[in-house]
Amino acid sequence: MKDLIQSPSYLAYKFNFNTECVEFLPIERKEIQRVSCLKREFIDPARQLKTVPLKNLVGLLNSPNESLVRNPPRLIFHTAYCASTFLSRCLDVDGVSISLREPQLLLDAANAKRLQWRSKSTNLDYRHLPKLALILLQKHAAPSEKLIIKPINSVNNIIPELLQITGPAKSLMLYTDAKNFLLSTLRKGEGGRHTARAMFDLLRCDFQHLSNLSLSAIIHMTDLNIILTLWRLQIEQAESALRHFSPKGLMASLYGEELIHKPLENLRAANQFLNLGIPAEQLEEIVNSDQRFNDAKVVGEQFSLQKRKDTYQSLERFYGDDLENGFKWMMRNNPTTQLHPKLTGALNSQ
Repeated sequence: MKDLIQSPSYLAYKFNFNTECVEFLPIERKEIQRVSCLKREFIDPARQLKTVPLKNLVGLLNSPNESLVRNPPRLIFHTAYCASTFLSRCLDVDGVSISLREPQLLLDAANAKRLQWRSKSTNLDYRHLPKLALILLQKHAAPSEKLIIKPINSVNNIIPELLQITGPAKSLMLYTDAKNFLLSTLRKGEGGRHTARAMFDLLRCDFQHLSNLSLSAIIHMTDLNIILTLWRLQIEQAESALRHFSPKGLMASLYGEELIHKPLENLRAANQFLNLGIPAEQLEEIVNSDQRFNDAKVVGEQFSLQKRKDTYQSLERFYGDDLENGFKWMMRNNPTTQLHPKLTGALNSQ
C-alpha cells in the first residue's frame, strides 16, 4: 500500500464514491507525457486498478506534506478548446517540469463539492478531497522538478479551494471567445455536442439559478443554445476567479488565440509567471520542433492554422444563419455578455 501512495509508478486515478476507496493505476512517465488526458481508456483499458481505502489515507491530510508546501503544483485552468493542452505539453520538459493533464481525481473532488458529499467510513467530507488529491498527485514531479496540473474545465468550481492549498504558487486561466468555442465544438460532430451537454449538466450545478433547471427545459434547448450557454457560464466562472486572485499576483489570464499565433512570446511569459525555470533555448526548440505542429489532442495528427480556418469556414457555410441566430439568442437573454471578452489579468501585462 505504501508503494501505491508514494511511488510515481502508480497514479491516484479516481475516487470511488461507492466503496470510499482511491483507485490507483500503474503508469509510466512516458505514458503521462503521451496522453492528452489521464483516462484509462487512453492509457491501457485492460490495466487493473489497485485500491486503497479512504480511511488509510486520512493521515496524509494531517502530515506536514513538505513537498506540497515547498514546491506546490502550478495549475493551468481553462474554459476548454483554448490551447490549454498545447500549453501543458510545451511546458513539460524533462528535468524541469512534468504536466498532468486532466486527472480524474480532481474532477471527483469538484463533483464531491457539487454533491456536498460526506464520508460514511471516516470524518472527511467534500472539503477535504482537493487537498488529498494534490497530495497524492505531487509525487509525479521529481524533487528538482515543478509539477504542472491542467485540470479538466469542470474543476473550475474548486479553484478557491485549490489555490488556498497551493499558497504562493501561481496559476493560469486560458480561455477563448464564443465563436471559436462554438465552432471547435461543432467540428467534433455528435461526440462534441454530447460532451457539451454533459459539461453543461455539471456546470449548471455551480449556478443557483440553473441548478434546478427542469429536464423539459434542457431538452428544449438546441445544441447551439447548450454550447453557447456552457461557454458563457465558464467565462463567468473564470472571470470571477481572476478578479479575486489576479490582483494578488496569483493568477493570470491568457486568450488561447494569442498562444496559437504567438507561441514563443506566450511560452516565455507563462514560464516566467509560473516560475518554472525552463531555459530560454529549450522554449525556442519546442516552438520550432514537431511538437509545435502536432495536434495536442490527437497523437499522430498534424495541426495548422490554415487547416483549422478551412474547417471553420466549412462549418459556417453548413450552419449558415443558425450560427448568427445562436449568438443573437444568447445576447438577447444575456445582454451584458461579450462575445469576444478580455478577461482580467492578461498574462503579458503581469
